[in-house]
Amino acid sequence: MTSFAGSGLNSLATIIKRLEAATARLEDITAEQSRGLDARGGSAPNANGQSSDSQSESTPSASSQAQTKAAPPKAEDPKSVVAFDNDVLKGSLVSFVELTSSFANPALIEQVKLFEQEFHHLRDFIALAASCHKPKDQTALGELLGPLQKDITAITHFVETHRQDREYFNHFQTLGAAAPFAAWVAGDTKPGPYVEEMKNSSTFYGNKVIKDFKEKEPKHVEWVRSLNSLLDKTRAYVMEHHTTGLVWNPKGVSPSEFQASASAKGASGGGAPPPPPPPPPPAAAPTASAAAAGGAGAVFAELNRGEDVTKGLRKVDKSEMTHKNPSLRASSASPVPSSPAKKPTRPLKPASLSGKKPAKFALEGNKWMLEYQENENGLIIEDGQNNQIVNLFGLKNSTVQIKGKVNAVTLVNCTKVSILVESVISSISVTKSPSFVIQITGSAPTIQIDSTDSGQIYLSETSLGVEITTAKCSSINVNLPVEGEEQGVFQEQSMPEMLKTTIVKGKLVTSIVEHTG
Repeated sequence: MTSFAGSGLNSLATIIKRLEAATARLEDITAEQSRGLDARGGSAPNANGQSSDSQSESTPSASSQAQTKAAPPKAEDPKSVVAFDNDVLKGSLVSFVELTSSFANPALIEQVKLFEQEFHHLRDFIALAASCHKPKDQTALGELLGPLQKDITAITHFVETHRQDREYFNHFQTLGAAAPFAAWVAGDTKPGPYVEEMKNSSTFYGNKVIKDFKEKEPKHVEWVRSLNSLLDKTRAYVMEHHTTGLVWNPKGVSPSEFQASASAKGASGGGAPPPPPPPPPPAAAPTASAAAAGGAGAVFAELNRGEDVTKGLRKVDKSEMTHKNPSLRASSASPVPSSPAKKPTRPLKPASLSGKKPAKFALEGNKWMLEYQENENGLIIEDGQNNQIVNLFGLKNSTVQIKGKVNAVTLVNCTKVSILVESVISSISVTKSPSFVIQITGSAPTIQIDSTDSGQIYLSETSLGVEITTAKCSSINVNLPVEGEEQGVFQEQSMPEMLKTTIVKGKLVTSIVEHTG
């Protein structure tokens, strides 16, 4: 027993010594590794013999894993939409809006904001077309174009509502003429040339802004050029990505599915939900005065009370009865109404009896007939022919563009009508059409004006040989291009209005009265 116990104790002592030696060895190895990692900028290994830094790099945290799984991949915008953002919205549009914000005219700033909104609605429509097939129903397509149509209407409406602002009226007209440019998405062919046409119509009024402000405030000239640059960028984009018309996606979803998906994304966090409707007004407690003012329904409701309806009445004493007291009749006076009676209004005439004629825009044989058009800034005659005559009758607040070379143009009984014509073979005739504007970009041999007050004529370098005859006219100005200046710079000269007639050897001799000094 003694020998066995001694041998067991010796064995236990030996095991303890071996454990102590192993522990010391492990501590030395750990210390050496720590010194080596510190020298390299690392960190000590953890209990598993692995660096804490390497563990954090190799094993993502639970929260980051959850975020990675939860975040869906972001859908990329179609190529045509990205190009529109980069080429138009982020560059020229931003510059134009920022320049407008420096003007001290709140109405112009508001109109340009609508113009900016039109561009963003155009962007939304291009994005829809890139993801959807074109609807076959024209009514459905018209509903999709609704936001753009509202923008165009609101922008052009500024021209009518701000006519009293003479200083900025040409600015409003410039934007009003440019606004229909976005309608290229509704056409099937030649969208690029259409945008160019709207730019030309806008330039017609932009040239007036340049003429009025070139010497006073060059910032207005820069504003016109910024707008022209924006429309040029838009045309270049259309020519590159939608050469023959708006590109739809034949394999895409329907527009209704696309809009429903966009609405679902907005409701799930893509955008704030619309605010709830306001609460209804609180119901008022019924009163006697309310019943009295409530019309026939309130009267019948009171009568339905039966015998209770007479409870509020009192008996009239004989001393208060006028038919038994003549003195009361003599002293009584008719009550004076609190407010004078309204004069009855005359009923409006039906539309069929109002005398307003239907608008007309048609080619009849070799004659273009434009009649009774009002507030139209996009009347365009494409590819005019040498044998065609353009007749304008009864137009108001409208702009007509005539392309090509036509035989003649006549303007009769029109008010505030602007004409942009390339070339005319015989003559341009204006009769009883106050506040007209004519711009000739090509040539015209004769302009005849009769019984007309206030008019502007803009000539090009190739039309300086024109002959202008006037009769019973006043305030007619001719704008000539300035030699050596850039295109669009004109010098205004007024036509003589006063004539002097003398008798020489039995004949009448008439000369122009010149004003000097």
